Amino acid sequence: MSLVDESRTLNESVVDKAARMLFVPKRSTFILEVVGVLAGIVLAWVGALVLLEDEPPGFEPASIGVTLALLIPATVLLLARRRFPVAVLAVSTVLLVIVRIEKVPEFQVSSISFVIAFYAAGRWGSAGWRDAVRVFAVLAIVSLIARELLTTADEAALFGITRRTFYLTGAVNSAWNVLMFAVTWWAGDLGRKRTERERELAARTLELEASQDENARRAVMDERVRIAREIHDVVAHHVSVMGVQAGAARRIVDIDPGATKEPLRAIESSSREAVTELHRLLGFLRRADEPDPDGLSADALAPTPGLSRLPELRSQLANAGMALKLSIAGTERPLAPSLDLNAYRILQEALTNCLKYAGVDVAEVSITYGDDALHLAVSDRGRGPATDAPAGAKRSTTGGAGLVGMAERVALLGGSLRHGARDGGGFEVAASLPYAGSVTAAPSMVPQADGTSVVEGVSS
Repeated sequence: MSLVDESRTLNESVVDKAARMLFVPKRSTFILEVVGVLAGIVLAWVGALVLLEDEPPGFEPASIGVTLALLIPATVLLLARRRFPVAVLAVSTVLLVIVRIEKVPEFQVSSISFVIAFYAAGRWGSAGWRDAVRVFAVLAIVSLIARELLTTADEAALFGITRRTFYLTGAVNSAWNVLMFAVTWWAGDLGRKRTERERELAARTLELEASQDENARRAVMDERVRIAREIHDVVAHHVSVMGVQAGAARRIVDIDPGATKEPLRAIESSSREAVTELHRLLGFLRRADEPDPDGLSADALAPTPGLSRLPELRSQLANAGMALKLSIAGTERPLAPSLDLNAYRILQEALTNCLKYAGVDVAEVSITYGDDALHLAVSDRGRGPATDAPAGAKRSTTGGAGLVGMAERVALLGGSLRHGARDGGGFEVAASLPYAGSVTAAPSMVPQADGTSVVEGVSS
């Protein structure tokens, strides 16, 4: 890097630092303001020279030194009007009063600086001092104008001006100053309100973006939970069936090796069914236009389990040694895909729990098509949630992953779920799923006095 480039970089850093210190939003704006201040200083100097050279008789203006000593600070202070707006207005007011009292020769440089400072105080001044200092500035200038009218009326005759003309001119000048104060006050307040609205809009935009990010993150988490729940239901059911069949094969392999063919065949069938359902589930995540490695479309891979697959589920449980008593009441009706899928998964998980924990040969399933909701019930006469159940076989009323998954599915549809010991022994799971319901609150589990638990979702 050359010395010229290094010097340019250093100058740029100094300018940027100065702009940041004075709260100037852009570097280019700061440079323009510096140029304007320099132009004001030049105008003050040239004006002082011209007016002093054309000094009228009887007029005793301030010297060039006093003029520049007052006008240069009045213009340079404008650079700090954003950072110290109230203080700049107070100093500009004092300087303007001194300029008028000392009869400083100028081309309205102090007045222009004062108007800019007055506007800046309204736009960027703090609420505590903003109005007080503006009122002080107005009173000071009004007092100055009144003083000039009272003290210079006799001098007007020296220039051939009558008193009537002088006072009329003073009244017009006063009205003009009042109008200037009113417009500048209004403009400052308008600029401040616009800035506040822009800041509020920017803050709301940031909040909205944060909310959108949070909603997106929550949607991803909800989708992960849904996928995990589906995978759990698919894998848990088939692995439970395979475990029961493997245990049966182990018990008879030494007694009757030929009899192990049927349990092994059931294990093979359940494993293939598990892989197929996992394939469907993962296919649901595939885009419709994305080809499957096995040549299947996304539609073919979509998860389609529903109550129509209960015969397959019944056959799988029969192969595992558990019969299924199924009763259907009410008039069957088409179900929404989400309701159909979740109803099937709830029954599948409840029957899997019967197979894993109950130790029974028969489970009862009841499906009732009500007027407003679908009612499901799965019950058995096996081991309930008794504390004396064998280790690993105890039934829980608050639920492991299976019962929690059922609770989430019920809450998703705005329904209710009840599970616990049934009268006469055994365990029962009962769910009520509205035909047109959606969750608006998280599921809540309420323990009952009889030891059961009720999960409720708020439907919309």
